[in-house]
Amino acid sequence: MSSENELIEKTYRAYFTVFQMGDPRQITPYYHVPSLFLSPAGSYALNSVREAELFFERLIYALKARGYARSVLTDVQVHALTEDLALVNARGERWKRDGELLERISALYTMRKQEGSWRIASATMYDPERPLRLA
Repeated sequence: MSSENELIEKTYRAYFTVFQMGDPRQITPYYHVPSLFLSPAGSYALNSVREAELFFERLIYALKARGYARSVLTDVQVHALTEDLALVNARGERWKRDGELLERISALYTMRKQEGSWRIASATMYDPERPLRLA
């Protein structure tokens, strides 16, 4: 794996760790503004840091209401598209406070390098039963 791919994966893993802490103000620095979040529940344009913070506040609140406690990353693939664009395919599991599996998750992220830092420009959640492999 190239050193740039390693940096992209390291950045994604750091984001994954911060997401679990549940503080939107610590999550949003990992996002490019504007960015787009797509899921079966809908499409969300995050046009400002404040919009991103509000989006993640609602998302984390909804997860905690379902018993969310933590996430486990089970697979990460990085595919550089250009010097400043890359895809990250991530799969994981969300677990409840009682130790029960809440859900399996899969997402394809487009990451953009801006001012020397990799940030998420889009996140697309997809059906974990339909695995995607980056070549």
